[in-house]
Amino acid sequence: MLFWLLAITITAIACAALYFAAAGRTVRAGMDTGANATDEHYRLQLAEINADIAAGRLGEAEGTAARAELARELIRLQGEDGAKKGVISNPILAPLAVLGIAIIAFGSYGLLGNPGLPGQPLATRERPLEERIDVNDAVKRIEAQLEKTPDDVRGWTVIAPVYMQMGRYEDAVTALRHVNELAPPTADTQTDLAEAMLMVSKGEMTPEAQALLENAVKLDPKHVRSRFYLAGAATQSGDYAGAVAQWNELIGMAAGNEPWIAAAKEGLAAAQNGVDGKPAVAPEAATGDAMTDDTIKSMVEGLSDRLLANGGTIEEWTRLVRSRLVLGQTDAAQAAYDAAKAAYPDAAQRTELDATAAQGGLK
Repeated sequence: MLFWLLAITITAIACAALYFAAAGRTVRAGMDTGANATDEHYRLQLAEINADIAAGRLGEAEGTAARAELARELIRLQGEDGAKKGVISNPILAPLAVLGIAIIAFGSYGLLGNPGLPGQPLATRERPLEERIDVNDAVKRIEAQLEKTPDDVRGWTVIAPVYMQMGRYEDAVTALRHVNELAPPTADTQTDLAEAMLMVSKGEMTPEAQALLENAVKLDPKHVRSRFYLAGAATQSGDYAGAVAQWNELIGMAAGNEPWIAAAKEGLAAAQNGVDGKPAVAPEAATGDAMTDDTIKSMVEGLSDRLLANGGTIEEWTRLVRSRLVLGQTDAAQAAYDAAKAAYPDAAQRTELDATAAQGGLK
């Protein structure tokens, strides 16, 4: 009911404005004084012309022309006055037009509108079209376009990370090869390609991937991701001395509050353990240099139990997966990795974890 009251009020105000704008205005009788003065002015001018003709100042032809011009001017002014006086609105047409507008407005809303429809919560409204696009359909459209324009570097750049998220790592390698061939390679694009290759090889560092990562460091000596992969690969391959140097270089570039610093320190500790002849695993805590295998395994199991029971940070999950891999517990590492992915579904948060899993050959 409130809606209809507001609608009627607003319509009445609008119709009133239209009516008063269209209605004619009353012309006061006193306005005839101006017309009489104009006529008297032209009579005086006509008398002067006649006097000039009588006195010989104007010839008969000139006098006739002057009287004709004066008559034309008088007729023109009288025509303008008549037009002004003729603009009088029909007193019936204006209110009928306004009433017709109101009837059409209310009739249209009565047929098309639904004032009784309750408000729909934002969460239940239909999502915009761009949010409802199926990823597979979008990928197919991009692939079809790339078949027509294989030199479209932007298209390859867009589709490569999608392939990675879909697990289509070989297609991601192909896309990233195009990216690096069609545009000047950068540290990011070289590392992206190396990362896709690692996923294809199930974590095994191939010579081509190694070369790509090394080139990425040449392009950008402070590129963290490529250095992280190289240091981890050196640790996994048993080059503990080289890994220690690389981890130290990486940590030396940090300000100290980076999210990856903890993982880098763990990698350094693991490599240092390898140098010292101990299992290459980063201990969570140590009361001394002597750590037996049983102690390390007990610490790893404790970390696993805590994370599986209460959850933890992505750095802790990465530490657990790395420790399982170093201990040769591949199945347990895979289980830990699966649990970490369930806890952190956003791949952007799992960069280091995914890299560790790829290097360890996890799925």
